[in-house]
Amino acid sequence: LASLVLTLPAPAAVEAPGTSAAAVFAEFDRMAGQPLWPGFEPKKIPLAIWDGERTLLVRHPSPPPEFKREGGMWVAPGRHPAMRANTSEEIGGISTATLLLEPGRSRAAREWAAVMIHEAFHVFQRQRHPTWQGNEAELFLYPFDDPGALSLRRLETKALRRALATKDSKSSACWAGEALGLRRERFGKLPASAISYERGTEVNEGLASSVEARALGNTAGPAVPEEFPAEDVRSRAYVTGHALAALLERFDSSWKDTLASGAAASLDELLAAALARATAGRCALPANVYADANEKAKADAARIVQDRRERREAFFARPGWTLEIAAGSQPLFPEGFDPLNVSVLADGEVLHRRFLRLRDGTSAVEVLDRESLTEAAGAHPLFNGVRRLIVTGLTAEPKIRQEGGTVIVEADGVTATLKGAKVEKGEKTVRVVLPST
Repeated sequence: LASLVLTLPAPAAVEAPGTSAAAVFAEFDRMAGQPLWPGFEPKKIPLAIWDGERTLLVRHPSPPPEFKREGGMWVAPGRHPAMRANTSEEIGGISTATLLLEPGRSRAAREWAAVMIHEAFHVFQRQRHPTWQGNEAELFLYPFDDPGALSLRRLETKALRRALATKDSKSSACWAGEALGLRRERFGKLPASAISYERGTEVNEGLASSVEARALGNTAGPAVPEEFPAEDVRSRAYVTGHALAALLERFDSSWKDTLASGAAASLDELLAAALARATAGRCALPANVYADANEKAKADAARIVQDRRERREAFFARPGWTLEIAAGSQPLFPEGFDPLNVSVLADGEVLHRRFLRLRDGTSAVEVLDRESLTEAAGAHPLFNGVRRLIVTGLTAEPKIRQEGGTVIVEADGVTATLKGAKVEKGEKTVRVVLPST
């Protein structure tokens, strides 16, 4: 999975009123002068912004030929293929932090710049600490509907909220210790892969969120909600990782060096070691909070099953045209997808709510800003490959044309180049089948 690029696309973007790419770059440089993380030098990282009309690139050592110099920037017309997300992507073979200025978002330039700091930190992480991430393959197998683990997760979040909210060191240590105790109990109910995913994502996204907040002058830690949706493990890790980092700032001034040295692999383990040296006392949530958490967890588990069924039914019930792309002798493999907007349904089906890119070596397909459904080719819902991709609810018939031995497919939000494929048309359906050898 090392070569897989995971992206978190935003909706199709245009420049926000009053915000220009130049203003974001300038604010980024101002923020980059702060001490954000040991060894992190944001001004040395290539940056790219799509402003709704053009892609603008700075600090890139070898811009691709489609970029032309304009003053202190390199500019390409339109939306460069790498600009699919606020993320880090390779442009011209160089890791680059990318930013989309979204429509209808009245963020100031400093807020956009902080997001770019977040993405630049990911470039730094991949270069200096490539193990600081969770394996996204494990998220598809995560036991979201375990009521016992869900109940403990809710309690853990409540204790973590209290640990951050109190300014008294002893009380904060007490509640932090309670959160970690509940986490240890919860981890006892999860497979090792799920634990590793949470911890890796907290280090990856939690630290990037912490650096983003620090760029904005916020060192107090995140606002932790009462709870997250049961299936929202990844988004939760952004916040809990940030929260653990904020608590570590209170109890261990050397934690960043310890983490960077590889002496500890997770933020919660670092915090547990720091609390062992503190006078923490013992905190406990009221009994009625435990009872409420248990009842809500049972309801969450039942709702997950119901939601999966309803999502599947709604997807296939959409009026309009249906496009199906079937793999041949080789499955299609994910080259990019949005891990914040996927849902595992049943029997190897995955609903992608925003973005997906598949490839088999000679053929490729991309779905952007609309739902699609994949059927697994192997035991894993996605990472053993895909045997079938389905897009429903297309308002117009997909456009199909032949270029030599390649079928080109264009539809609303869908583009594909499929070598040696055959096209089968039915009533309101187009099926494209890749060759078997």
